Amino acid sequence: MEPRKVDIGVLEEKPSWLLHPRFFPSKIGGKPSWLNLQDLPKSSELLCKKCQDPTVFLCQVYAPFEDVEDCFHRTIFIFICKNGNCCSKNHTDNFIVLRCQLPRTNDFYSYQPYEEKDEEFPMDNWTKLCDVCGARGPAHCSRCKKVYYCSRKHQIIDWQKGHKEQCPQLQSGDIVSTNNFKITKAGQSVLFKEWELIVDEEDEEDPNNTDINQEMEKLNKMMQEKKVGSLNNISESELEEYTRTVPNDKVFNKFSKRVARHPEQVLRYDRGGVPLWITSNNDSLVHIPKCEYCNGERQFEFQIMPQLLNFLDVGVELNSIDWGVLAIYTCKASCNKGSAYMLEYMIKQDLSD
Repeated sequence: MEPRKVDIGVLEEKPSWLLHPRFFPSKIGGKPSWLNLQDLPKSSELLCKKCQDPTVFLCQVYAPFEDVEDCFHRTIFIFICKNGNCCSKNHTDNFIVLRCQLPRTNDFYSYQPYEEKDEEFPMDNWTKLCDVCGARGPAHCSRCKKVYYCSRKHQIIDWQKGHKEQCPQLQSGDIVSTNNFKITKAGQSVLFKEWELIVDEEDEEDPNNTDINQEMEKLNKMMQEKKVGSLNNISESELEEYTRTVPNDKVFNKFSKRVARHPEQVLRYDRGGVPLWITSNNDSLVHIPKCEYCNGERQFEFQIMPQLLNFLDVGVELNSIDWGVLAIYTCKASCNKGSAYMLEYMIKQDLSD
């Protein structure tokens, strides 16, 4: 039997205008490039389950079902609470996973692909967005009434980061607020750095390469140079200690060897396959619940790798956000029986105790 084809994702810097919703991007950080521009999640639906603070956008993966009419455009969105105290081993209370899909003929985008040009797109026709994080903005500045926010917390941040000085000009009409996807100073303090996520097929393993040590050395070197995540934000010495104390963890060894083929990967996409687990510790592995909208089965779709952590610059202190792998499961039928943005399921598997 031939091995399954797996796609891997790597990061590349791109101008923000190329990551606009009309280009249906896969991306990391910045503001979400929403798919359905009108029926966005309520701000209350994007709160951390632990601290009740607003979560921020982590990433989105454009993954259409080309043979399903209402899934011609389809994107999975992941949000995370940046409060490290909300990050618990093998628990996902600080994450939110949403799925959105549209037919090719819809109210927001043209039937034909857009040319890659930096030009205006009429966002004012749709739901107002928080100037800080890009989520639904149900509230606005009571003075200028031209800048929108998802929460009181983000309004305070924006006031402290520049809106206090800008507000009088907005009131007088000297500046026009465009409410677009550009990142403000307040957004820079809240959001992760923005990257395009380039997804392509993983190279097949060379059957003649029986010694993986050379590739592992390359991986370790990239870890030391901070060009790749360090497997759950722990040091190389700690990794070595882990392999000595758990010498029979074949799952971890398999993970390390597979990752060494492409040390820069931050995503593995394998719809209908199985995750590349990081450890044989199965505390986090539970029964996958059925889709809450159609009661159908869910299937594995993709996973976020620990390498992403260094690109996010979250630090290595004790209370930083952290993960080993994040495995995303979605409705197998990609049903369209709920709201525009439907909840999906995640398993978080960590390496360290």
